[in-house]
Amino acid sequence: MKNIILAGRIRNSFFPEKNGTNIRKNLLWAVFICIAAAGAAVGALSGKFADSELMKSLDIIFLTNMQLRTGTEIFRLFTASFASNFIFLLAVFLTGLTLWGEAAVPFLPFIKGYGYGLTAGYIYSQYGIPGIFCNILVILPGAFLFALVISAAAKEAFSNSLMLVSMFLKRAVRDDPAVRIKQYMLSMLWLLFLTAMASAADMIFSLMFSWIFGF
Repeated sequence: MKNIILAGRIRNSFFPEKNGTNIRKNLLWAVFICIAAAGAAVGALSGKFADSELMKSLDIIFLTNMQLRTGTEIFRLFTASFASNFIFLLAVFLTGLTLWGEAAVPFLPFIKGYGYGLTAGYIYSQYGIPGIFCNILVILPGAFLFALVISAAAKEAFSNSLMLVSMFLKRAVRDDPAVRIKQYMLSMLWLLFLTAMASAADMIFSLMFSWIFGF
């Protein structure tokens, strides 16, 4: 029974039932996914010109350490992956509590996508075809899951920031602000759990396939 409830909650986090409001939310979520994908495309082009020093300097933000990703320290990988993802989730959460959040939030999925694309482009430029397979088997699964998570978080933050703007401008607010903030907090806590799941995917897929690559 618990598994059914958990599966339903995960589904509803990304694919809520389609009424008028949720259709708009799903569309907004899709927009943020596209923004993250655009960041990945730009990052992949930039990765061709990156060097090892640049990748090391960005490791704490984007987890660009290939030795860690393809090594045997899988629990350290989980910690590093979760820390990297948590930085972005926290930034989205805090931005959603500001009046200017709707202008700033879209940059965060883009930047996270850029980090993934940068890593993918770099390992391709360094290792060629094996780098592509390493990306697909080791890096992409966790990155894709977190792209869904941060896009969902951006959707929540964007909507919450708009609600704050409506209050500031003294426009009619459809929902009780206190209830809306509580829902926002609970949504972010749930997305934090899903962030941990994305980091667990990094750990699991590294454990399964990293032995293939000797980077």
